[in-house]
Parts: sequence; structure tokens; C-alpha cells
Amino acid sequence: MNSQLFSKTNRLAFTLIELMVAVVVLLAVMVAVGRIFSTTSDISSSGKAIAETLQQGVAIEQQLREDIANISREGFVGIHSVAVPNNVKGEFMLIDDSLSSDAIIRCDQLIFFTDGVATPMLNTGSTDFAGQGLATRVYYGHGIRFPQLDGILQGVNNDEQSDDPMYFGSTIPQVKTPWYEGAIEVETRMYTESQAQRFNVVGTSYYANGTQNHPSEWTLCRQAINLGDDDQENPNSTRKTVYLGRGISSHTIFPWDPRIGGNATYPHVLHGRVDIAATQLDDIRQSVLQEVEFGSANRQWRGDTSTGTDQQELIASLFYWPRVEPYPPTAVRYDQALMMSAIAEGCVSFQVEWTYDEGVGEATDANHVWYSGYQFDDLTVSPWWGSAYTYSIGGQSDEYNIGFNRLTDFTYDAINGVTNDVVPVSINPSLIEPVFNNTDTAGAVLVPTIYGAGTRTNEYWAIFGYNGSDPFMENDLDFLNGTSGDPTWRYTPWPSALRITVHLLDRNNRLGAGWTYQFVVDLPERN
Repeated sequence: MNSQLFSKTNRLAFTLIELMVAVVVLLAVMVAVGRIFSTTSDISSSGKAIAETLQQGVAIEQQLREDIANISREGFVGIHSVAVPNNVKGEFMLIDDSLSSDAIIRCDQLIFFTDGVATPMLNTGSTDFAGQGLATRVYYGHGIRFPQLDGILQGVNNDEQSDDPMYFGSTIPQVKTPWYEGAIEVETRMYTESQAQRFNVVGTSYYANGTQNHPSEWTLCRQAINLGDDDQENPNSTRKTVYLGRGISSHTIFPWDPRIGGNATYPHVLHGRVDIAATQLDDIRQSVLQEVEFGSANRQWRGDTSTGTDQQELIASLFYWPRVEPYPPTAVRYDQALMMSAIAEGCVSFQVEWTYDEGVGEATDANHVWYSGYQFDDLTVSPWWGSAYTYSIGGQSDEYNIGFNRLTDFTYDAINGVTNDVVPVSINPSLIEPVFNNTDTAGAVLVPTIYGAGTRTNEYWAIFGYNGSDPFMENDLDFLNGTSGDPTWRYTPWPSALRITVHLLDRNNRLGAGWTYQFVVDLPERN
């Protein structure tokens, strides 16, 4: 009886081989399930990264379309295209690891003005107060970050002070760019409620690490500076540093303003803490069109260095990369303002191209003589100016030599019969596409050109002034852009459309190659 029970019990147990087989099967199932979960997790993570970058791209497009829809014809438009080789720091330190070493990274900048009620945030001590203005200067482009600098309430005995990068007058002359490496000179300024002391420099001649963050942390900015002037004081008055008796404001949008004169510089907008400037559209117009610093003679649109500051130099002086901190150093209002212009993080490349519609430049003079505008070859792709390329040597890309598609080259080819395109006689492309060098100056402030020997970068400027509609002089016969034309009131029709291309990396590098988002916006945008 016992032996029978023992035998029956034996038959109910698993053998060692059966257990090993079961373990192997279980392991196989676990591995399969693990791979499924891993794949699902990767897909979910990639989906979140795509959604995150796509959301940023959509936000950029929506905001830019809204701004262009309200663009003011009482201002000017400027495009500064900057092409940087991916290996500008060396073959083993690429800006974007997901791209080839000879790829081109774009750090373009776009400036224009908008009409309509704008609401900056104004400080009233312990609370915020929303004021209003009727026009805004809008900047799109990268910002630069200096998170190691002390903010307000940090450091020793500097309760109302904060450190800022020194843009002008520094012993380090380089323009601070998104890919900048090295030291920066620092200045300490007052951010007190006392208008007589506001912005005063109280410390200089010390240095900090200015090396910029990894491109996955590069920040795209939309910096909106409300134009608000609520008194009749002189442009350099200390009263210009307040708005409605409450808010912090700068004297001007320009780093150097001819209405104020002298060699004083005003980097407040570039410091990123100010969203109001004590100036109006007519003040800006006066600064650009008249040599206020020399008795209000007419300022040339583009002149040689002996004629003083020209209009294009003054406009170009705005194109510095402003400071932005997505993670402000302190909770104080003036430090928190550093993040207000951030619109997207992880923006490796921001590219702005422009084009003309057919018919731009068409004109009929007082004798009813008709002059054709732009006509493009139907068999070729419509031109976009401002796109960059690397030259080829021996069939290989030369990343040390970057060129741009320019209106000037397009016009030259069309005139010389290279294509079937037709260009208007009313437009001189060299008056739209200036070339600056390091000696071009706007008062005390150099034009922030980054092109030079050994920089391995290149840049392209397209600047459109106040006259975008009238090609003739007062007699309606002579072209303004001719040899006898008015050097102040040059004819520079604005672009018909802009093409924006952004390359975004997600913050955790889950997409590897990132996400490229492109859209076209017409000027003016129409619903």
C-alpha cells in the first residue's frame, strides 16, 4: 500500500529535465515580453518626443503668422542669415552629432515691427501691472545663455544688482554667438526702483565662463519690445527708464541711438530684462532717416564710410543675439524676465529665406511707359534667397567655404541670359543685400558681423527700408535707384513671402536626428 502511494506520488512530480525545459520556456516568454515592453516604451518615448518637437514647431509657426499678419509698414524689415559649418569646433566636436561634418547649421535672425495693442509686464514693486502700447519691435532668432552669472539677491551686498554680459566696450571683442566658446567680460548693473540709478553700472573688469550650452539646449527667441513713451522728456532722461510711472523700460531699441548722441550704449534690450522701450515708430523713423546727430540732415540708405552712419548700418546694429535664460537664476521679477522671450528649446537651426512674387518691381512712369517686374522661368523652381550651400572642390564638399543664394547673383544671371528670368530695372539688389565688415560702425557700436578671416562662418544680410512701394523720384520719370536717384529714399520692396525652417532636438535626445519643421508665410499674411 505504501509503495503504491509512493509510486503514485512520484508520477505527480516534475523531472529535472521538465523543470529545465519549463525554465527555458519561461525565460523565452520573459525575453519576448521584455522586448515587447521595450519596443512599446521606445515607441511611446519616440511618440512623446515627436509630439513635443512638433508642438514647438506648430507654436513657432502660429506665433510668426500672427505677427506677420500685424506687420507694420511704418517700420523696416531685416534678415541676418548666419551659416555655421557643423564642424566649426572640430571634426570630433560637431554642433549636431546627427548630421554630417560638412552640414550647415543656421542661426538666422529676423526683425520687423507690428501694429496693434501690446501688453508688456510691468513691475510695481510687489505686484505686476499690465500697461499697453500700440506698436512692437519683434525679433526672431536664437538667444544666448549665461546661467553661471549671479542674479538679483545673489552674491554679497548686491541686493539690487545683477551681473550681465558686456556686449560693448569689452576687452573681448568677439560677437557672442550661440556656438561661442571662451570667457566673457561681465558688468554689474543696478535694477533698483529708483529711476535715477536704474541700469547704472556699478562693477566691471571681471570675467566669467561664456561657453554656450549643448545645441540640445539652444533656445529660439521671440523677443517683443513694446514701444511705449509716456512723457515729453529728452530721449536720454532718466525718466525714460520708467513707463506709466511703474514699469522698467529702456531709453531705446538701438544699442546706440543717434537721437541721444555721444558714445553711450544701451544694451538693456540685449540683456533680456526689458520688454519696453521709450520710443515710438516715428522716433525710430527719425533716427533711421535723419542724421539727428549732425543736425538732422538726410541719412543715406547706403553710403561709404566717409559719410558717417548710414541707414543700413543703424538697422544692422540691432542684430545681436540677446540673453535668454529658460531657467532664471532667481525668482525676482527682473531675473524672471530673462525667460519671457523663449519660444522653443533645443532649436539647433533656424533658417529664414525670402522671395519675390512675379510682378514685383513693375512700374509705369508719368509718360505711361511700362516697365516689367520680376518674371520667373516656368521650367525652373521659384527662387528662395538666403539658402546656403558649401562649395565643391574636386567633387567633394568644402565645408570651409559657404555661399548663399543671393538676389544679386540671380539678377546677374538673368541679365546675362543664363536663365529665362526677367528682372525689373527699378530694383537694385545691391541696395537690399549689403556687405558689412568689422569697421562698419553705427556710432559707438560696431555692426555685429561675424564673418572674418579664420571664422569659418559666412553671413548674408537682406534689409528692406521705408520705401517699398514707390520706385520713382518726384517727377515720376527717374528711378530712385538710378545714379541720379535720392540716396535717402531708396526703393527696396519688401519680400512677398518668407520660408522658415527649424531643426529641433528633443531634450532627452530620443529622436537622434531630431525633427525638421518648415513653413511658408506670406507678407502680409492674409486670412
